[in-house]
Amino acid sequence: IVFITMKYTNTEDAATAEQAEVKVFPHTFINDVEVRHYDQEGQLHYQLNTPLIRSFQPQGKASVEDYSLFQTPVFILVNDPKKPGWFVTSQEGRLDSNNEWFTLTQEVVARQTTEKQGEPTITTRELRLNTREQFADTSKAVTMRAAKSQITGTGMHADMKRDRIQLLSNVKGTYEP
Repeated sequence: IVFITMKYTNTEDAATAEQAEVKVFPHTFINDVEVRHYDQEGQLHYQLNTPLIRSFQPQGKASVEDYSLFQTPVFILVNDPKKPGWFVTSQEGRLDSNNEWFTLTQEVVARQTTEKQGEPTITTRELRLNTREQFADTSKAVTMRAAKSQITGTGMHADMKRDRIQLLSNVKGTYEP
């Protein structure tokens, strides 16, 4: 008697732990996606690029529990064409059925190139991002790095339209002139 066991894996078919628990399979696959959203004046407000979107309908039909998973999403947030935009990347993103907040996870990086600060960079494990309002927040540990400084803290509110970032607690920083 010969017994053979095979395991097939594919990045497009790999389920997250959450999906595996409830045995939810994608309703839709979309490959090589580029989404551009323009403001009322016809200026680019944000752009999203991702190699793969998987959409899920846990109830088997459209419901408030629907969500989409984005593989390695890249966001470009532009508020003023004359000012530098924000680039936000992660390994995975999730958009719930309300279509307002993306939850970005795994190696989240937000950066902006400026003349004064060089390239300020924000890193965290998880970030909630509202592309329409250009607002982000997290309750996780955050590290902000700029040309001559580093600041760490726990929790953050970032108003990317106004270039205002607030770390919420345990804030520590270093500055090297």
